[in-house]
Amino acid sequence: MLSHFDRRQQPAMVDVSAKAPTERRALAQSIIQLPPELAPYWRGADFILKKGPVLQTAIIAGTMAVKKTAELIPFCHSLPLEDCRFTVETPDPLTLILQCEVKTTAKTGVEMEALCGVSVAALTVYDMCKSVSKQILIRETRLLEKSGGKSDVEAPPLYGLVLTGGQSRRMGQDKALMDYRGRPHAQYLYDLLSQYCEKVFISARPRQWQGTVLESLPTLPDREENLGPLGGLLTALSAYPQANWLVLACDLAAVDDEIIENLLNQVRPGAVATCYQNPEGGFPEALCAVYTPQALTLFQRGRQAGILCPVKLLQLADCHLIPAPHPGAIANANTPEDYENISGAQILR
Repeated sequence: MLSHFDRRQQPAMVDVSAKAPTERRALAQSIIQLPPELAPYWRGADFILKKGPVLQTAIIAGTMAVKKTAELIPFCHSLPLEDCRFTVETPDPLTLILQCEVKTTAKTGVEMEALCGVSVAALTVYDMCKSVSKQILIRETRLLEKSGGKSDVEAPPLYGLVLTGGQSRRMGQDKALMDYRGRPHAQYLYDLLSQYCEKVFISARPRQWQGTVLESLPTLPDREENLGPLGGLLTALSAYPQANWLVLACDLAAVDDEIIENLLNQVRPGAVATCYQNPEGGFPEALCAVYTPQALTLFQRGRQAGILCPVKLLQLADCHLIPAPHPGAIANANTPEDYENISGAQILR
């Protein structure tokens, strides 16, 4: 039964008088894709047009919309707002990611306020920029998180995945079994991720680690062969589609607590993935990353299109890139020479 109808099936506001006030919070997001014509107007941290600073104006408009939500949407309750904050991220100069967070202590939630605010902020960007170009795309306006009520929308749980399914042909021995810190590297990575994740799995080919020291670790066998790392990612994302996944490849020899914590502290809700940026090529390090449930659709479509490289797929998606905390943090060991160089270096801490 729809809650906005009374016993006579007439439209009515939901009665919340019997509820107790609780702390309520909601976070909503809208992504805006801008056309190349707007690139010349980017000045430091905003687009400056004849109408004024675009993002500053959008934040003001969005805040006003949050406060007027009850006037704009039928049957929304008027709420005493305690906090309203907007953030703007620009993964590139032509992509805007607007987020609106609203808090209150009340008998009902503020998700509509957050959604209304971020929607009006996005529309304001369009209005401010349409004189330059009308080819502006507002997409993926949605609720990211909601807390304080019976139907909370919390951040997904964080699971860990150690990718070990490679053939290690260039190395000449299994990279997952190599010893950098007194134990097989896959065991080290498993123990490392266990400090941060609710569950951790080893990704491997079927029966790959039978009869080895890794046999007892929880394993997700690849559902399809010959897909490379994409096979392991698809298997994990399909097995637990509601989880965020912290993914490490077993050729990441230098990864440690600092690298993991730096990555987790910069995860952006709503992005397909948060990855370290390769310091030389600038591309996303797809195998040292945190993936959200959205990544499953991206990788499934890539599989169907024959694009099996996670890096290429992330370059086509909303991927949040961050710099590595120090040189060599995400160094790969793929050959005996790499192993010798990394083992003798100071990056193993």
